[in-house]
Amino acid sequence: MNKNKKNVEQYEKREIAVTVNGERKVYTFEELMEISQPVDFKAIYKPSNKEPIERTYTGIELKDLLEKLGADLENMKQITFTAKDGFQKVYRAEDVRKDDNVYIAHLVNGKPFNEGIDALAYEKEQEDGGPFVVIKAEDKVSQNRVKMLVEIVVE
Repeated sequence: MNKNKKNVEQYEKREIAVTVNGERKVYTFEELMEISQPVDFKAIYKPSNKEPIERTYTGIELKDLLEKLGADLENMKQITFTAKDGFQKVYRAEDVRKDDNVYIAHLVNGKPFNEGIDALAYEKEQEDGGPFVVIKAEDKVSQNRVKMLVEIVVE
């Protein structure tokens, strides 16, 4: 767990580190929302053993945020997301460059995500993985989400 100590500390402080052009900076979500205004978007949530559900999420479009932070969207190759527990997922740059596709969400149906991971989340009204979840809106079965987000690295 010492390996993830930095991630756990950021998670507890509700911070997200963003590395753009080799420069790493840590932000609160409130600071990120000042840079890029949150918007509502629709995406599919597919709980285990249940039919897919379309939900309304609120979050920051990653493309807009990265552009405002000075990322070279045309030349970026990939974006790596890291969760509190050290889990990492890499998105192709093409996915992030698409309009209305990749978001850092903080609300689902107008309410905050439940914090942490809950094996029985699919039985609850609110989704788990909060406070911040990376969602690819075009994903039809919600398998590409990164829950408990603490870091974004643009390469």
